Amino acid sequence: MTALTDRDAREKELLEYLRVFVMVWQKIDFIWGMFVTSYIPLFGFLHFYQGQIDGSFGMLFAVAIAAFTWINGTALVTHYDIAATMSREYRRLNKAFPDLNAALSRRGIERRGRLVYFTHTLAFAGFLYMMGERVGETLCSDRSGWGCLWAVLVG
Repeated sequence: MTALTDRDAREKELLEYLRVFVMVWQKIDFIWGMFVTSYIPLFGFLHFYQGQIDGSFGMLFAVAIAAFTWINGTALVTHYDIAATMSREYRRLNKAFPDLNAALSRRGIERRGRLVYFTHTLAFAGFLYMMGERVGETLCSDRSGWGCLWAVLVG
């Protein structure tokens, strides 16, 4: 009778683990969604309002987007670490349990933090490039955005 009770307890523990694991992945999906759906309108904003962004607004806007990108990236890395740690610790305590982390994501997520920082850095670099083009166009009428900014900075 105790074997049945132990089995029931293990199954309940597994179901609770799976519930929390899925919740962590839902949060990861939400954070990624927030990032993507925030950057799409940013690029649209820079495209449609070109020539109407001055230097001070551009700087404040870039600082705000940098902060958002850093906070979002940090949240993603933290949640990837939570998912990986949960999977690793559950497998440590239950040797016969398969690696859900690798099974559900087709591979382990131990190094996804670097990927998050890479993608977020590229998105922010693209934003800065477009911002420089748009701000530069407001400063000079005879040069391209970055050419104008370079001339203003160098003298």
